[in-house]
Amino acid sequence: MTPRYWSDHAHSEFAALFEDRLYSDRFKDALADALIRGWPPNRDKPVWALAVLVAALGKTGGAERAGGLLLLALSPDEVFARLAAHPASDPATVTIEPLGRVVRLGAFEAIITLGRTRIALLRKLAEFLLAADDYRHTADVTAILDALAAPGGVDETAFREGVRALARRLYDYRKIHFAEGHAASGFDFIKRTLGGSPRRETSDDEIFALWRDPQNRYFVMYRTALLTALDFLAMRRALAERGAFETAGSVEDPLLARTLGGREEDDGGLDFAALEPDDTPLAALRETDLKTYAQAELDVLELVAATLPEGERRPRALLRLLAFHPIQSGLSNSLRTGRSKVPLEERVTCVEAADYHKIDQRLAAMGERTAGWLAVLLSLSSANDDARTAAVRDKGRAILTRSRSQSFAHPPEVLRARFEAIRAALLALAGMIATARTQIAAHGRVHPLCEAFEADKAAFAAEFTRRYRPARGGADGG
Repeated sequence: MTPRYWSDHAHSEFAALFEDRLYSDRFKDALADALIRGWPPNRDKPVWALAVLVAALGKTGGAERAGGLLLLALSPDEVFARLAAHPASDPATVTIEPLGRVVRLGAFEAIITLGRTRIALLRKLAEFLLAADDYRHTADVTAILDALAAPGGVDETAFREGVRALARRLYDYRKIHFAEGHAASGFDFIKRTLGGSPRRETSDDEIFALWRDPQNRYFVMYRTALLTALDFLAMRRALAERGAFETAGSVEDPLLARTLGGREEDDGGLDFAALEPDDTPLAALRETDLKTYAQAELDVLELVAATLPEGERRPRALLRLLAFHPIQSGLSNSLRTGRSKVPLEERVTCVEAADYHKIDQRLAAMGERTAGWLAVLLSLSSANDDARTAAVRDKGRAILTRSRSQSFAHPPEVLRARFEAIRAALLALAGMIATARTQIAAHGRVHPLCEAFEADKAAFAAEFTRRYRPARGGADGG
């Protein structure tokens, strides 16, 4: 079966549809495609077809109440036989026209020609809608199907309301559980551009080129394009590790605990999966009353954390993000508010961008600051000195003595409790910074940081000029 970028929950519920007997991979793929993208040219076409089919079956019962679940009570062959045996109907309402191996059904300008295979697909679609989200919406879906199958016929208003309700139910499920197939899906664009095969590595330059691609109508911000690409690459690698695409990908895999992509800052891009709680090291540091880092430092660390885990092996992509995302964010804000300390004509040339050496120095300073807070924690946590840790404890005590922040003006036991609450965050942050600096140093030995920065600065300046200078009076069209 084709690999699907779905949640574990969706994967399990989809697999449960096929427990009654063996189905071909081709049939499963057809149903999966219908759930993701519908039938061309309309994403909701399978839902319309389901509504027409249920309404037609309701007519075959005559005065007897057939019920909306008749579709599930009969086999596809029995459904087809029942429809094919029905005489041609009044075209003003629901129509049934037997045409040999297929039957044409219609209702209120919605017309569908069905054979046994499509009936089987629609039967599974109905089963999916009834069972989705652990049967949470079974009663609602059953009521909709029953209304559509009214033996006396259904009026156009009720028919269209039923279709909209079913389509909305499927849309809500897609939004939460499916990474692919969204309208104007940036995820699909990345998948097409970078390819689904994990056999070759995708370079940082390819991700950069993806954002600059003239076909990129999905990602205004470089940050969003990069993070969505990193999520896709992590998922692609996970699929490969599970056995060359033998099983479906999951957006709930521990490796992929973040949302796929995220919301575009300028153009209302889509969330590709439900947002997870913030479990990065920065969460605890934001919540603590201790003033351990300046806001500018947290902004930098947040960008580094956002690239993990895939970004650990992509130092050039990280450097580009840290140097040029602040410039693009400033451009977006100035266009939105009409206020800027630096003229747009200058800002697009990236005159404010920090070079890669300076970025590395900032990371080094934040690493030293983190080590200092860990030393403070040690000085508060132990009353016994020994030769191995005395210097570290002395350093921690000196930091507390020099600190003028009122957030540290508390008895030792209070400070100890507050530092203990951020211990894990500080340790994770120290490791994150150390890994980033190691990767940057390795990259710099092959690609000197000064030359790399100048080349990237020219490329970003050209792209920002293209994107922002013509849009002096409006929002970025990306």
